[in-house]
Amino acid sequence: MRTRIFFFAAATSLVLLILLAGGALGQGTYQAQIRGVVSDPTGAVVGNATVTITENGTNLSTTAKTGSDGYYILRGLRPSTYSLKVETPGFQTLQKQNVVLAVDQQTTLDFSLKPAGMSTQIQVEAAAPLLDTESASLGTDVTNEYVKQIPLLDRNFFGLMFLSAGVTEVTGAGTADNYPTGTNFVSNGQRNATAEVRIDGALVSAPEQGEGATSNVYYEPSVEIVQEFKVQNNSYSAEFGSNGGTVVNMVLKSGTNNFHGSGWWFGQRGWLDANEFFT
Repeated sequence: MRTRIFFFAAATSLVLLILLAGGALGQGTYQAQIRGVVSDPTGAVVGNATVTITENGTNLSTTAKTGSDGYYILRGLRPSTYSLKVETPGFQTLQKQNVVLAVDQQTTLDFSLKPAGMSTQIQVEAAAPLLDTESASLGTDVTNEYVKQIPLLDRNFFGLMFLSAGVTEVTGAGTADNYPTGTNFVSNGQRNATAEVRIDGALVSAPEQGEGATSNVYYEPSVEIVQEFKVQNNSYSAEFGSNGGTVVNMVLKSGTNNFHGSGWWFGQRGWLDANEFFT
């Protein structure tokens, strides 16, 4: 009886270990982070300063304190547009607005505080994403403006893969053969249908390679809920590696404080189509 109980407990523990390990391996990062140093006009570091970052769309804030070396880091940030504020007794409050963070971006943003007086605010309008100085990953960020404004056949966001450098259609003739379905595209000379697709960090592509024209993605979201994505062609970090090709790292919209709606209509007139004289 004791032997049976022991083997049952061991088997249960093994199953739980496998399930937990699989969940951990299935998570890849899509979140961004900002780090930097807060200093005074002389270049001396400022410790115990409060750095607050606020997402513009939701007004959700996260704070961090600088250490004795003046260093701060803000992790786990959704790709979005933010406002940053740095404040500490004896110095002016410094603000930077419209700071854009992209998918899986790591960037450095330093602050130089002035002695106490009237608050200083730096306004940045229509800012582009900050330069990612912490990662050697090569890829292309496809922002929400492209997702919203570019016409897509069958409203399939995989058509936006062609906006990325090094991504080409599969050899064939006609739209049906060339337009990507799932991961059926070629990136940087790799074979087709070998991309790893993640949505909000979760793996949604099949582990099998080279399924060809059939879609090997378990879930393809509507373009209405796609915020942006990054096509990472090369030199990505070790957390990505379930498949052998390019990584498509996608982020869905999280919602804001405002109501939104959209509508679309597709119309095609046969007499406007190009003639095919050989059929």
